Amino acid sequence: MDVVWLLILGLVLVGYFVLEGFVLGAGLLLGRYGTRDDTDVSVAAFAPFVLANEVWLVAVAGVLMGAFPLVEGEIISGLYPFVVTGLVGWVVRDAGLWFRLRRTGGAWRRLWARAIVVGSGLLAVAWGFVVGNLLLGLPGTPLSPGRLFAPYAVLWAVTLPALLAAHGTAFLSRRLPGRLRPDVRRLGVRVTGLALVLTAVATGGGLAVTVATRGLGDVPAMLPLLPLLAAVAALWWIRSRPFDGGGRTLALSAVAVSAPAAAAGLVAAPGLLAHPASGQALAVLTAYGLGALVLVVVVQVWAWRLFDRRVEPDAPSFF
Repeated sequence: MDVVWLLILGLVLVGYFVLEGFVLGAGLLLGRYGTRDDTDVSVAAFAPFVLANEVWLVAVAGVLMGAFPLVEGEIISGLYPFVVTGLVGWVVRDAGLWFRLRRTGGAWRRLWARAIVVGSGLLAVAWGFVVGNLLLGLPGTPLSPGRLFAPYAVLWAVTLPALLAAHGTAFLSRRLPGRLRPDVRRLGVRVTGLALVLTAVATGGGLAVTVATRGLGDVPAMLPLLPLLAAVAALWWIRSRPFDGGGRTLALSAVAVSAPAAAAGLVAAPGLLAHPASGQALAVLTAYGLGALVLVVVVQVWAWRLFDRRVEPDAPSFF
């Protein structure tokens, strides 16, 4: 049963990065295309998905706490500075979304539009540090600043936001009106190229770290590099073809943005399986948790069926 819940944890974590990832990427790039007057339609393109997507992070926390409570405590305690930074970014981003249209003044709207960008950036960088540290191994407590801000972790703090931005442009090119698509396509080509270079460097760095610490003969230690190689291949495929905003582009960007989470999960898997919850706790989690996860999936499918179409410039938006 612990293996089953490990697989479920991996699926919901990947689901979070794929689904909330395009919202974070779109938030990071708000104001980087079109004009200042296009902010409303830009927010309307991604904001309807926010609430449904955020539930996936709640699901990740629920599965981790329910199925692997001992290791969950170590991860949160060991990476506490980045957990706090991510929570602050989450609150600031959501505050920007909720407050931006509560008044009509231009200065008010610009302030909260910047909050969306800053909050998305804080959350993206925090996730980058979390992924980078997890790729170095499960964090014990306490972690020294030298480990928390190791060069490889810093590299991922830059790489992951670039991946999220590339994923965001792939999504925006599907949702924004036609007059904004050329700007988004040009931006998408640039950020995808940057993400490709950074991901290739991070993959090479991961190989160097693994060889230095485990040696070439440790095949299991090399497995986490496979998702990263898949991310490089997906980004190269996107970059070498017209950035048309089709379903293939979005699917490939989803592969790229979820690869770091999958790689971190492969590194953490042995430690998680070594400290599962008790059989009784897993039985209770199975009885109640699976139904909740099914509900999360149903809500997500409903949100996509309802909102997956181009935004009209004059379309009403609560956000």
